[in-house]
Amino acid sequence: MSRSWSEDSLPRTVGDRYEIGRRLREEPWGGVWLARDLVLDAEVGLKLWPREDPAVDAVLESFREEARLGLKLRHPGILGVGHFGQDESFLYLVQEPFAGESLHEQLIRHRHFSLPQVVSILEQAALALAQAHEQGVVHQAFNPLQVLELDGEVRVANFTFPPPADEEVRHLELKAYLPPEVLRGEAVTPGGNVFALGVLGFRLAAGSLPYPLTFDEPFPYRLETPPVDLEEVPIPLQNLLLQCLSVEPEDRFPDAGAFLQQLHQLQGELPEEPWSARTMRSLRPAAARAGELLGRISGGLRPGAQKLREGLANLGPRLGSQGRRLWWSLGLVALMVLLVIYYKMPRETAPPRSMTPPPAVVKAGPAPAGGGPPMSEAREPAEAPGAVQPPGPPSAAPAPAGAGPGEVKAPPAEERYLVIAGAYPAPEPARALARRLRDKGIKAQVVKKGAGAKTRYVVQVGPLAGAQEADDLARRLKAKEKLSPKVQKITAPSPGPAASRRPRA
Repeated sequence: MSRSWSEDSLPRTVGDRYEIGRRLREEPWGGVWLARDLVLDAEVGLKLWPREDPAVDAVLESFREEARLGLKLRHPGILGVGHFGQDESFLYLVQEPFAGESLHEQLIRHRHFSLPQVVSILEQAALALAQAHEQGVVHQAFNPLQVLELDGEVRVANFTFPPPADEEVRHLELKAYLPPEVLRGEAVTPGGNVFALGVLGFRLAAGSLPYPLTFDEPFPYRLETPPVDLEEVPIPLQNLLLQCLSVEPEDRFPDAGAFLQQLHQLQGELPEEPWSARTMRSLRPAAARAGELLGRISGGLRPGAQKLREGLANLGPRLGSQGRRLWWSLGLVALMVLLVIYYKMPRETAPPRSMTPPPAVVKAGPAPAGGGPPMSEAREPAEAPGAVQPPGPPSAAPAPAGAGPGEVKAPPAEERYLVIAGAYPAPEPARALARRLRDKGIKAQVVKKGAGAKTRYVVQVGPLAGAQEADDLARRLKAKEKLSPKVQKITAPSPGPAASRRPRA
């Protein structure tokens, strides 16, 4: 196999034209090397497969098809392929010399991706797939192994190569990206690429696959339960990815272009990452490299450190009182430097708690036919979409003293709350969650909101009396059920009695 070829065993040139340089990456269907085109005096990427391998005939067709598509698919997000050739030792593809590493390798190292990084990677990959879908081309095995990334720049590669057939541990995870219809023996469609995009989004945002793999069964995952670690993904992105993971292809986005359009629409709804999270995430790579460096050099420094400690221990008596004053001065200077750094560091401050708003002033309108309280126009902010108004007749109260003619001051509105446990694009996961909560004594219900492609099935609990009760329930759902609940305030205005009508002039 190609993995057995090293820099030392490779020939100096391939095809009497390409001088081999360093290895860029290893892929299931050939190693990729940086090479120099001696005719054009330019750097290229060279994907190699040894002719002595038993699978060379099947790989030959994939190499030829990849080169043919390379002339058809021209897009900044698609790894460029310019030529296919072969000599007495190798099949080779001449590619764009992109030095990126696959997302699969980065995820194996447990790399953490921020929410902006997740959205950027999904957007660039979807742009590349959308270009291919418009040309009638479907990626045969879209997964993180085929997505290359370098400094935020993404390339989608290997459109014609099938999924790896080996059973190596590092490739087992890729089975989760195969859509259900492909596992049943059907051909890959644009909807199948959308399914893989949904799995990739969950893997990047939540740090885990949406469904546990079951390697001892023919079907590697089960779609009838809600994805694990769902609370790690913001709700707007949850809804997008859940639609990608629909079992039936017709329930997903039809192609990557439709997925991309929806992704652009929800970007304004995604929360911003706090400063502390951004800072800690940016420091992780440097901290890891520093830890590795210290680990390598600590062994060599131990003898020297021991001698240094002994020398310092003997230095104090030699210097006498002047030496002790010197050490105290150095310690004081170090303490002052640390204090200056501490107070100069930016901090996140919690927003001040909003004061209770004063009672709203409402203007009385004409009384409706048949009696009853007058219609009123409130000057309070509009309620959030989906707020629930509790039924019941309004309670009458005398107008407070000092009210001007034609207007009354409304008493404070009764505060009630809903707890939103989850929102899904399909009814099955919403009903499953509601049943699970009801089995534990939580009166949950499923409410359908929206229409058409924007339909959402919301699992809500309430109305609840008081913010404390709603907050307690939200904390319970987060701690016990591993959800990301949202507390939503609903206000039931209590209109006052009808104001006296002004006499006609």
